[in-house]
Amino acid sequence: MAASSAWLRPLLEPRSIATVGASERPGSFGRSTLTQALANGFKGEVYPVNPNQREILGLKCYPSLAELPRAPDLAVLAVANSGLEAQTRLAIETGCGSATIFASAYLEGDHPPLLAERLGDLARHAGLPVCGANCMGFFHPARSVNAGWYPAGLVPPGPIGLITHSGSLFLSLAANDPRIGYSLIVSPGQELTVTAADYMHYMLEDGTTRVIALFLETVRNPASFIAALEKANARDIPVVAVKVGKTAESARLARSHSGAIAGDDAAYEALFEKYGVLRARIVDELMATALLMSHGKRVARGGVAAVLDSGGARGLFIDLADELGVPIAKISAETEQKLRDRLDYGLEPVNPVDAWGTGHDATGIFRDCLQAVVDDPASALGILMTDVSNDEDPVSDDFAQLTVDVSEKTGKPIIMAHHWTHLRGRQILARIGAKGVLSIEGTETLFLAIRHAFAHRDFRALPPLALPPPPAPAILARWRQRLAKPEALDEAESLALLADFGIANPGFAIAGSASEAVAAAGRMGLPVALKTAMPGIHHKSEVEGVRLGLATAGEAALAYEDLTRRLGPRVIVAAMAKPGIELALGLVQDSQFGPIMMVGAGGTLIEVLRDRRVALPPLDSLRAMRLLDRLRLRPLLDGHRRRPAADLEKLALAIARFSLLAASLGDLIGELDVNPLIAGADGVVAVDALVLPRAAAKES
Repeated sequence: MAASSAWLRPLLEPRSIATVGASERPGSFGRSTLTQALANGFKGEVYPVNPNQREILGLKCYPSLAELPRAPDLAVLAVANSGLEAQTRLAIETGCGSATIFASAYLEGDHPPLLAERLGDLARHAGLPVCGANCMGFFHPARSVNAGWYPAGLVPPGPIGLITHSGSLFLSLAANDPRIGYSLIVSPGQELTVTAADYMHYMLEDGTTRVIALFLETVRNPASFIAALEKANARDIPVVAVKVGKTAESARLARSHSGAIAGDDAAYEALFEKYGVLRARIVDELMATALLMSHGKRVARGGVAAVLDSGGARGLFIDLADELGVPIAKISAETEQKLRDRLDYGLEPVNPVDAWGTGHDATGIFRDCLQAVVDDPASALGILMTDVSNDEDPVSDDFAQLTVDVSEKTGKPIIMAHHWTHLRGRQILARIGAKGVLSIEGTETLFLAIRHAFAHRDFRALPPLALPPPPAPAILARWRQRLAKPEALDEAESLALLADFGIANPGFAIAGSASEAVAAAGRMGLPVALKTAMPGIHHKSEVEGVRLGLATAGEAALAYEDLTRRLGPRVIVAAMAKPGIELALGLVQDSQFGPIMMVGAGGTLIEVLRDRRVALPPLDSLRAMRLLDRLRLRPLLDGHRRRPAADLEKLALAIARFSLLAASLGDLIGELDVNPLIAGADGVVAVDALVLPRAAAKES
């Protein structure tokens, strides 16, 4: 559907709601659905629909949608699968503006087109927005609209928009924590007409959502989803997501290393990389990050400033910060003096601060120390790390209040964080939350959320793309013509393609006889490498089709004879590359999001190490460097054991040029492998490459 959210207003901003299948019977599905429609103080008309009732919960009940005094904006279909098709048709025929369908839309003994498909066709043809089927519905606290059956009661409004493909998480997150307020919380189910992307567009336009949290199984409308991410970036509304299905077995039979190690999840990893989506692993991380990113204050430049109530806990705090890559602020000598003047004797004036001494004036000391460290220019945010005993504990209440006092005097976020997750003082935390102080439980969860906040800050600071210049149009046209053919490019052709995009190789020649091989070796200068160039052999090392370091003409001739005898007469003679770190570049084709490029560890261990990062092309050198910085092999590029450091600028430029190839020609390429790409002190060379056109996959 359209990127604008206007078409969703009858669904999400109804002026009237009809509950089809409403019931008087306590504990029934129809009773809870009707109760929820009334639970959040909805001001519009609510019509119970049931042919066997005259009144339910004091409201007049109608026999069917056809007999309502006027067509409702929203028809909530709380009926079994057997009645769904008839009720959906009736909703359309009577002019209902939208519908919510809870049932699974699966019928035993059904025949194609199946019920879900029939319902989708009906709704799409009528332009009917449908939440579901097979969903929990939605709660829209900002509009006092509940279209769900779960008895969540009063769901407080707030700045977090949540879309979850897990029904149980919808139940768990809807009303379990008084600190969390939602602009809109949706269980989209099968997304018959309204997709997760559509709800995102609505949230991005509603004026109340500050952050979008996603629990995704899949994306059903990739173009609309990308448009939503672009809109989120334009409006600086962070998106944090859990995407499940990372370990699903690939449906492709990949023929290149890149295809083998990218995995099904690579497209989402690359998509999130491009648009700055903050990817969480678990629900605690998702919601803690959403809470932090929903704050009216954003983290500043710098690191974490914190005050704790225990030296041992401070040790854990420092260890976890280092393990998770969260920097601790390096405070100034002036700030250290402020701490020294306030701390009890024997406590070190360092960040993070262990401020618990004799207990005398503890609240005042903690307040002043927290104010001092958060005011330091090197601090991005401030944390008070302590546990709240219960809602009646005066010490907990005092400590909570001091965070409010500090928050009122700084433009940086203040978090009251807790060592573990089993707290009893939730009302205290809700009170300070209403005054602008966040609370996050669990030290690791805290750092995961902060790491995401820092990542969002750094992503927002990136300059616009500055791409390397592309090849001439005639060169692009020539390669597009070649890649439209189904035959794989051999190594020579593949290296020539890379060279046209500015990625160098050591020099090579094709030979069809021993004399040609020896002559080519002489022209290039010994030592050389000989590799089989027979069509259809994609991984030369697996068939012992590579001979390296051939130092004499005789060695070259013997190597040629061996390769010819076992594999065939066609070989490639290549100059030996200078030593360096072996990397790999790859390109695979995703059915939803198009070409995806990969940067990773190379050589013969590429599939064993699986050290790789992926991205959607194109990239510039700065963004290429960000990928390199997250590889496990990254320290090797700085030099080790007397080996010189690689030229990182040239390596990043080579990756950017490869990304330009991916963006320019990727629609015609099924898979592309550059392995190894050797990065050394003198620059970067592609030693071997394989290109499989998409046309080859279509023919096979």
